[in-house]
Amino acid sequence: MAEMFSLWNMFRIGWRGVKLSRRVTNAAVSAQTQRRYSTVSSRALFGLLFDIDGVLVRGRTPIPAAKQCFRNLVDGDGKYRVPVVFVTNAGNSLRETKAEQLSHLLEVEVSPDQVVLSHSPLRVFTQFHDLCVLVSGQGPVVEVAHNVGFKNVVTIDMLREANPLLDVVDHNRRPKHLIPPSMDLPPIDAVVLFGEPIRWETNLQLITDVLLTNGRPGNPVTSLHYPHIPVLACNMDLLWMAEAKNPRSVSGRYFFQKEQHFLK
Repeated sequence: MAEMFSLWNMFRIGWRGVKLSRRVTNAAVSAQTQRRYSTVSSRALFGLLFDIDGVLVRGRTPIPAAKQCFRNLVDGDGKYRVPVVFVTNAGNSLRETKAEQLSHLLEVEVSPDQVVLSHSPLRVFTQFHDLCVLVSGQGPVVEVAHNVGFKNVVTIDMLREANPLLDVVDHNRRPKHLIPPSMDLPPIDAVVLFGEPIRWETNLQLITDVLLTNGRPGNPVTSLHYPHIPVLACNMDLLWMAEAKNPRSVSGRYFFQKEQHFLK
């Protein structure tokens, strides 16, 4: 019994965190969503936290038993019998997008307020929100960054455009002539890794340049700065499950970790 109450207290804290995140972002919650939460039995002594990838879905394919599970978790009106929250290490999307995907795959209504992504905790990192941050990932990274509180955002593409001589691995993307910087960017104060990017060679090179030059990648390296500017990594997993029979590797993240070790 003591263990049950301990688990319940842990869940209550997590559930309060989800509700606090909703208030901080001033997210508009529909009346239908509010009604659904209000119908959860106050006598329930537990709630459920579900991982997503490899547990409920594999890529875009739901695991058959998961759909049956959620049929049992909702009543005849589609309302949850107990509080349910979905947690994932994915970080290249918005909560609204992930909630919509889950609703479609699991055939139950999932609210954005029930979704915790790998970047969700960044909402409480308010000491970084006013700094100039370089964001790495794919998808709507600028929108994601603004959504969790960052105000001054620089993308890898913006940095590459401002410093066209830094990204030269792909010969077809090398500048054909000496090109002056196209924009004047402020110094980078921190790096935020939302998830795996498409072009790892570009991201690794430019992030390394930022770390070695203390946020001024257009300048030469005169000395190693350590500790270097902060790196906020939302997801440090090296493997993840999709539709393939075997786990998929996020090899670029491994090499970035090795680069971090080198910088130390």
